Amino acid sequence: MNDASRNYWSLYAEFLSAFQSIRYKGFSIPYLCHFRSLNHENTYIWENLPNAAFRKHLSKDVKDRKALQALFDQYKQSHVKKKKSKLFPRMKAPKGKIVLYNAANLLRFPKETMDRHFRPDQTVLLQDFPAKKKPKIVKGIPVQGVPSNYLSSYRVPVEASVQVLQKQADKIIQTYSGHPMFNHASFRVNFHKQLSGIVQRIEETNRFFRKNPVSCIVFASTHYYQSRTIAMVAAEAGIPTVCMQHGIIGDEIGYMPQIADVEGVYGHFESEWFQKIGVKKTAVEIIGHPRFDNLFRRSSLMKSELVNQLKINPGKKTILVIVREDKQVDKWKTLVQNLSKEGNYNIIIKDFLYRGTPHPLTKLSPHIYSSAAIPLYDLIHHSDIVLTYLSTVGLEAMIADKPVFVLSTPFPTYTGYFDKLTPLVDPRPLKVARMVGKYLSDDQWKQQVKETRQSFLNHAYPTAKPSGTRLMDLLRRLSKQGGIPFE
Repeated sequence: MNDASRNYWSLYAEFLSAFQSIRYKGFSIPYLCHFRSLNHENTYIWENLPNAAFRKHLSKDVKDRKALQALFDQYKQSHVKKKKSKLFPRMKAPKGKIVLYNAANLLRFPKETMDRHFRPDQTVLLQDFPAKKKPKIVKGIPVQGVPSNYLSSYRVPVEASVQVLQKQADKIIQTYSGHPMFNHASFRVNFHKQLSGIVQRIEETNRFFRKNPVSCIVFASTHYYQSRTIAMVAAEAGIPTVCMQHGIIGDEIGYMPQIADVEGVYGHFESEWFQKIGVKKTAVEIIGHPRFDNLFRRSSLMKSELVNQLKINPGKKTILVIVREDKQVDKWKTLVQNLSKEGNYNIIIKDFLYRGTPHPLTKLSPHIYSSAAIPLYDLIHHSDIVLTYLSTVGLEAMIADKPVFVLSTPFPTYTGYFDKLTPLVDPRPLKVARMVGKYLSDDQWKQQVKETRQSFLNHAYPTAKPSGTRLMDLLRRLSKQGGIPFE
């Protein structure tokens, strides 16, 4: 483990230890927090994590990722095996509906998957609160299919309990002096806010489970306190949980610790990675992701429509470039300027966080175009080559059988996800530009690119069955005793 990872997980372990006595209904609050956002305003931490000297501030030293995962395994087991819950009697063979909890809108199940596998009378979309604009109702079911249930409708007054716990947290903070995390002004504010939300979420979840029989819960992420709290209360209630992978595991910080009963992952890379950090093999299952099933279908947008909308030249090869705001912008500038200088290609810039205005890179040449609001999968299907940063789009494009080259700038907590795609991954923009040109002119190199891509996919995304089918197989197995009464 490098210094950045070691320091981050050591700081996390210290936070758990320092505040573990803050409990509500038997749940130690720090284990339910979204740790990263407690420190998102603390620039000192992020700037100094890569330095070994940072550990001088800490009393904990996590030298192995397994040690951090073990803390959460022990915490979860203490609730799984709890004889007397302060919430409700433990459920045996729960019979009920499948609950989908869409944390941070990361679930992304396509309509085809919902229509085929999730019957509205046997599924609930659990949300925090109703949208401002309510959906139309047809015979009690929203027109988009699965009905929603809202945790906000299960709220109870918790202010008095929250204030007691916040004062307890303040007393602990006061025992520290010069601590890089605990004594930063933003920490107290963020911790107080999360503490309040967690207490309310424990109560909401408790009341929801009491009134709604649940056979299984599917999460988009258990990283956020809103979803992690539901998962831990479910563990105490005896309700099985599944967490779907919402993007490639490029940054370990976004995927540790593992919380759900089963982690539904893309492929062998994630299965092996989770086991390396101490997760049991039985807690990881290769599912893929239902949204990727659409990559095997033809685009609903005709190529001629794409040409007309973006005003690109139909006689040129089209290169799709995936960027994320201004990250690595100088490297991307060098790369696209090199590719556009002869005017041989249509270069489409797709900003991952597109907000309605063209990316500044589109101003560099008349041969560079904005992707506008055209859906990503339509862009992929109608491109000849895809260039990307260390992004899930790289995997998606390869699933769609497109040649992919990655402009790679590894960071301290990078997992090495694209290492098996070597030599198609490189941090040098001019080298990537040369690889693109060679691909379009050298049949031998084109064949090597194809073979490298296929080898990578065999490991990263095996496709024996559609992902939606594999997910339902898992849910039936997990809920076998309770039963999921539909196909």
